[in-house]
Amino acid sequence: MFRKISILLIGLLAVMQLHAQSVKKLTIKEAIDLGVANSKQLVVSNAKIKEAQAKVAQSRDKLLPEVGVSANYFHINTPNISFSNNSSSSGSGGNSDSPLAALANMHDIALVQASASWPVFNGFRNKNTRIMNEYLEQASRYDAQTTKSEVTVTTATAIYQYYELLETKRTVEENLKQEQQRVTEFKNMEAQKLLARNDRLKAELQASNVELALTDVNHDVQLAEYNLIVLLGLPDQTTIELDTTGMFNLAGLTTWEEYLQAGLSNRNELKSVDAQVKAGEANYKIAKANRLPTVALTAGYVNAFIPNVVNITNALNGGVALKYSITGALHASHGMQEARAKVEQAEASRQATSDQVRIDIRQKYLNCQKSLDKLTITQKAIEQAEENFQISQNKYKQGLLILSDYLEADVALLQARINYATTRAETMIAYYELQKSTGTLQ
Repeated sequence: MFRKISILLIGLLAVMQLHAQSVKKLTIKEAIDLGVANSKQLVVSNAKIKEAQAKVAQSRDKLLPEVGVSANYFHINTPNISFSNNSSSSGSGGNSDSPLAALANMHDIALVQASASWPVFNGFRNKNTRIMNEYLEQASRYDAQTTKSEVTVTTATAIYQYYELLETKRTVEENLKQEQQRVTEFKNMEAQKLLARNDRLKAELQASNVELALTDVNHDVQLAEYNLIVLLGLPDQTTIELDTTGMFNLAGLTTWEEYLQAGLSNRNELKSVDAQVKAGEANYKIAKANRLPTVALTAGYVNAFIPNVVNITNALNGGVALKYSITGALHASHGMQEARAKVEQAEASRQATSDQVRIDIRQKYLNCQKSLDKLTITQKAIEQAEENFQISQNKYKQGLLILSDYLEADVALLQARINYATTRAETMIAYYELQKSTGTLQ
């Protein structure tokens, strides 16, 4: 009975462990989509867009009439009132012959009024405020697109680096099996007096070195996988399995001039600084508006009730309000200087950004070209290392080559395979960075 319960508990624990550690199979596109969806940087960028949209809405609201309603009610105690035009008298009732005697019995006052004002002209301040905020909203959208491209490249880099480590791990594991098999063969040969003890120790030492390298690779794989899990917003117990379908599709490079023109046309950083320059120009016009008068249409409605004194109903008024601040006009030049300085800063930033974009595109183009060249070289290097290993192995078996040279050929083959996996991943990362530099990364 106890044995059956133990088996049942073990089965339940195994099922729970399988559920706790789920496997997530991902293509490169699915991984990038997850990275974008779970990016904290993009959350911040989207919040900035919402803030800019709210400012645009606020500036549009200022174009509408301002309407207000107020109501007041006061209760007053019985005052002591004396009138200088008659004989001095005081008391709760006052002098009944005075035309102001009713004030002595005033206990309640009620006032209701409504007012409306519509700015007809204020130096186009409201219009330019709306234009400025609209350009700033555009800039925030371009900045969000830039952030999205950065997140895409960061996610792609993490994926390809993880692939590189997995390939390195697989290559080292295969090599370790071969090394261990060689050690077994050498032990048998030593037992038959066909091999010197020193040669067997050399083989064991090389197997130990490969095993040590595998330990480092396993650690790097676990760390890269966890970093990827956090980046993609997956549960901590997730095991990532890469689907390499379409993962290494890479179009051939065109000319440097075509990439440059694409970058200057598509880079969101350039579009953002252009919008900021235009926003600065609108801000200068806002500062300049302080030199001009403001004109507004006004309207009002009043109801007033003071018992025993006055009762006013349906008092309507309308007119035109003109305001001109002489002090504001005198001081406007300082605000205009500040706004003009900001425009000059934005212009300088645009030129600096354009220069940086040109440098970035050139650098990424050369990096991608270099990676493609290295990929071709490492492919040939594997073929050369494999042929060299076969020749060295045959010569060693024939007694025409010492063991050190044979083991050296084995290490060279292992290194060539690792170099190819590394270069293959680096080439794709360089290609994604080149696309980002030209503003064509989707």
